[in-house]
Amino acid sequence: MTIGNITTSRNYLTRQLSEMNDLLAEKTTQLATGKVGSTFGDVGDRRLLDIQLTQKVSMIETYQETITVANLHLETMTMSLERLEDIRRDGKTALDTNDFVVQDDGQTQTQSRAELLLNETLNILNTEIAGYYVFGGTDAIDSPVASMDAILNGADGLDGLKTYMSEFAAANLGATNTGRTTISALTTNYDGFGDPTDSTFSITEDGAHDFGFDIASVTSSLSNVTITGPAAADPDNVDIAFTGQPALGEKITIELSLPPDHAETISIELTAAITAEAEGTFVVGTDLEETAQNMRDAIAAEIENQALTTLRAVSDEWASDEFFSTFAGEEPQRVDGPPYDTATAMVAGGSTTVSWYSGRNTATADPRTDKNAVIDTSLTVNYGVRANETPLKELVQSLATFVAADFSGATATDEEYYNALSTDMRTILQPSGVDQSGIVDISTDIAIAHRTMSLTDDRHGQIKNSYESTIAEIEGVDQELVAAQILTLQNNIEVSYRASAIIFNLTLSDYL
Repeated sequence: MTIGNITTSRNYLTRQLSEMNDLLAEKTTQLATGKVGSTFGDVGDRRLLDIQLTQKVSMIETYQETITVANLHLETMTMSLERLEDIRRDGKTALDTNDFVVQDDGQTQTQSRAELLLNETLNILNTEIAGYYVFGGTDAIDSPVASMDAILNGADGLDGLKTYMSEFAAANLGATNTGRTTISALTTNYDGFGDPTDSTFSITEDGAHDFGFDIASVTSSLSNVTITGPAAADPDNVDIAFTGQPALGEKITIELSLPPDHAETISIELTAAITAEAEGTFVVGTDLEETAQNMRDAIAAEIENQALTTLRAVSDEWASDEFFSTFAGEEPQRVDGPPYDTATAMVAGGSTTVSWYSGRNTATADPRTDKNAVIDTSLTVNYGVRANETPLKELVQSLATFVAADFSGATATDEEYYNALSTDMRTILQPSGVDQSGIVDISTDIAIAHRTMSLTDDRHGQIKNSYESTIAEIEGVDQELVAAQILTLQNNIEVSYRASAIIFNLTLSDYL
């Protein structure tokens, strides 16, 4: 053997040992990680499938993270809406028409209960989850609903609900609390002996506008009494002329329509009687003039009573409806005044009124689209909710209007006003003939979104497990086989080291 051959053998053995060490390191890494390599190039001809599946798993994980956050919002919304529905039902109970008890602070007991419910409602509508206000339509940086004090009393120079109610009350009741109507004094003619031959008075509206009462009709079964009017066009006027005495038991009925649309009417019915002890009567006097005066005074008293009770309750509802109607950018309208008791028009009140809702309020027909979550390649779930949506607005409106009303006089008129207003607010909370509240409708939308997300999340989990199983097959190794290969390599390296040591220790004198 030549010296050159010995050197070549040494180089070969050294290279073989190095390669086996590298392979041992590779196999040791495979055993530790359970994967064939650290790059897609290590997986062989299935690398393209491995890359595609890995990308899909990453996409699914992104969707799952979105679902996790959205589910937190939806679960919070669900609990909040369930409580708001409970408050709606509790509110109907609180607005008890048969519980007129005024406390030392001027509020009724029912108003105190309504105030607690209102405060809780406002707090729920300001629910925040990690910077997201769930009733603000979309991501918001501040509470979307004003405080109870700001809503009722105003703030920062802007007017609140109580001011609205006061202005609307003045505009609807008028200066004389007769619903913007005027009842004239009697005009009587006499014969040569000083006896009245006829006596007339009029009921007149004060102009063509939507405020106050509108005289819808006047009907009569009274003998010797002529009714003229009302005319078809505003302002209406009715003349009631006596030419003699009516008979006992005969009646007159006055129909007055209520603002703002004058679709609803109330009736004032008076019956000719000997005395005025019974409610709804007028006294037949000694002559037609006295009888006409008695009827005139009875009508005036009834109109004033209806104005201070039924009309005032309707006025409060109208005022609160304008104050709280802000959905999709709608601007609240207020009475064009002062003076308010002679007002004939409305004016935009956005710049002078507290914004009770300040969340997302762009024009839309579907507030659910305010907030959405992309939870699959072609699946987007919408779950935005605005606190000024009609069902939620009406809950706040009914409670706030009742709390803002003034029954502190504790008179019989105050009690009638209380009964009328509580009835109107209860109707808002539960309209006649409606089986399911609007809050439940919103809850249903949120429940559908939540269900969709849950099912999609389950599907993502199943698909992800399938993809990861395939990826594991491509990228993974048989750890038992790798362990056996490591033992074989270790033995081969050990033998190679011994052989190498013998060769590397040879000298020329050993060879010779």
